[in-house]
Amino acid sequence: MSLPDLIELALDKREFIGHYSDHFYSHMNLSNPTPMLRQYQELKQQHPGTLLFFRLGDFYELFFDDAVVGSRELQITLTARQKDSDNPIPMCGVPHHSVANYIARLVRKGYRVAICEQTEEAGKTKKLVRREVVRIVTPGTPIDPQLLEARESIYLAAICSAGDTVGAAFLDISTGEFRATQETGRDSWVRIRADLESFAPRELLFPASLGPLIKTGLSGRVHTSPLPLDEGGKSTVTSTSEYGIASTLSPLEDWLWQKDDCKNLLLEHFKVKALDGYGLAKKDEATRAAGACLRYAQETQRAAAAHVTDLVYFEPQDHLVLDSVTVRNLELVESLAGGSGRSLLQVIDQTVTGMGARLLRSWLLRPCIKRGEVEARLSAVSDLDNGQRVRDKLRTLLKEVSDLERVLGRISLGSATPRDLVAMLRSLNQVPEIRVALAGQESSLLQVLAENTDELPDVRSLIERAISEDPPVKLSDGNAIRDGYSAELDELR
Repeated sequence: MSLPDLIELALDKREFIGHYSDHFYSHMNLSNPTPMLRQYQELKQQHPGTLLFFRLGDFYELFFDDAVVGSRELQITLTARQKDSDNPIPMCGVPHHSVANYIARLVRKGYRVAICEQTEEAGKTKKLVRREVVRIVTPGTPIDPQLLEARESIYLAAICSAGDTVGAAFLDISTGEFRATQETGRDSWVRIRADLESFAPRELLFPASLGPLIKTGLSGRVHTSPLPLDEGGKSTVTSTSEYGIASTLSPLEDWLWQKDDCKNLLLEHFKVKALDGYGLAKKDEATRAAGACLRYAQETQRAAAAHVTDLVYFEPQDHLVLDSVTVRNLELVESLAGGSGRSLLQVIDQTVTGMGARLLRSWLLRPCIKRGEVEARLSAVSDLDNGQRVRDKLRTLLKEVSDLERVLGRISLGSATPRDLVAMLRSLNQVPEIRVALAGQESSLLQVLAENTDELPDVRSLIERAISEDPPVKLSDGNAIRDGYSAELDELR
């Protein structure tokens, strides 16, 4: 199935997430709700188009039509509150310690999940504890390991246009990779469509008023019917793709795409006075797309996303553009024979870290055409090919390196665990030996890596002094901090 067919299928589909909103709100009109249900109602109304996971003690509960959908999709038992009343309230729940797996199953199906936590301790005198939505998980903004493929990037994309100029941005919130581009001319939509096929985002954002143009520009067919919207002004339309093309389409209100607002958001985030250094001078549509993409990520994660430290503007001439038909027929990442065959990536991928695997995949899908860079890579390959002992040593060291890009992302977004810090320490401890192994190489690329890699002794020392050697999975389980690091904590213990 081609990209135009996939876009057509997704945009014409009327069964989209949030389709049950009207039915839900009819249930919400309870004549005398309890304080807890009133709290649930308020939070649900603030986050339309999501499934609200509401923390109650050791469980996350879903109510009303959320419960009906959750029960069906997760294959869990549907029960009810106030069973003896005229209007029993459907509900279902999952244990808090395994909630990540349940959320992952829903997000893979295209649902948006709002996670509501208790933000204060329960007490004997308190009838109702305060609760807040701490994060919204969408197909394009996953950070939990259960939702991530170690060897594949997951992108959130944003697209907007003015006249014959189209801008697009691509963000992998799990690693902080952030890119933007812009095309102008009669074939601008065709070129942007090629970028979408290359990055294969899991979620695509665009201005709600752009719905008909999205249909025309991305499918190549003219349509006039509007996109279906839920009560919150948002729509999430889902389709599936055997080639990993965008599966979730999310219109956002037009006011979120104002040029000045998007520009100011980027300036504030990167702490700069101008965006010229990022290649965005006079690139209004790319700026709008990048700003909307970053804002959506910040709002869903309820965090500043400080690990997004760079924005790379790229042009089509920066790499070889391969459309989906070419990628498929050349069997670059998937075999035409399915499970019985092997793609080019499967044949050549001998990487030992997720970071390396994702980089190799991106190089394969967007091959570099800059002669100097290609020759520098080939020189490094030649050095390592001729030096088997060095190559084997590097592979042994790299096997102890965790996915630092995603560990840093979780730290920045406030979802890291004590074990993530131990994994970071183990990874950073390999850096001195890696530098020694690279030091004698002739390749300029390997020499630059050896000279410029920071061993971060202060970070390693801090983690080693502060975190237990075998910490618990969660910080709340206790004993994550090493004895002797804090005299006050030792006294309390």
